[in-house]
Amino acid sequence: MQTINIIAIILAPVMAVLISIWVQNWLEKLRSRRNIFTSLMSTRHYVPHSEEIVRALNMIDVVFHDEEKIRSLWHEYFDMLSNPGLNNEIGWTSWNAKRGELITEMAKVVKFGKKITLQDVQRVYAPVGQAQDLKRARELGDELLRVLKESKGIVFTSRVEDETSPVPPILKR
Repeated sequence: MQTINIIAIILAPVMAVLISIWVQNWLEKLRSRRNIFTSLMSTRHYVPHSEEIVRALNMIDVVFHDEEKIRSLWHEYFDMLSNPGLNNEIGWTSWNAKRGELITEMAKVVKFGKKITLQDVQRVYAPVGQAQDLKRARELGDELLRVLKESKGIVFTSRVEDETSPVPPILKR
């Protein structure tokens, strides 16, 4: 009886530490998976080229390394994104459908079970003003790039300054 008590006294702290480490690892794995899931869920109305989306997608193979269905859906989605023939309206519809499948499967793995359905993933709030702002910013960037490419560069000229110039003395040459 004393031998069993001694063994229990020795093993109890070791078992407690091992269980604690296992729980911490499990929670960290779940946290990493939920971060990817929430990134993809919160940005599902954007085209798949934003920095946050790219970062999340690139982590799928590592974070979901033991989830074959998710990795298979991700590889199918990756192939679609990499196909220049799908860079059109039909392709975008296909991308959205595959992304919806991927996010829905992730919801199951991150313990949301059947609470997050494909219909939930497809329901997106995207204000018209936000889309217009993004389009305007893209057009402005394209126009700025066009102007800079067609110009001979930006020329800086110095002006001759006299003593009555409002330029502070530290900036005068």
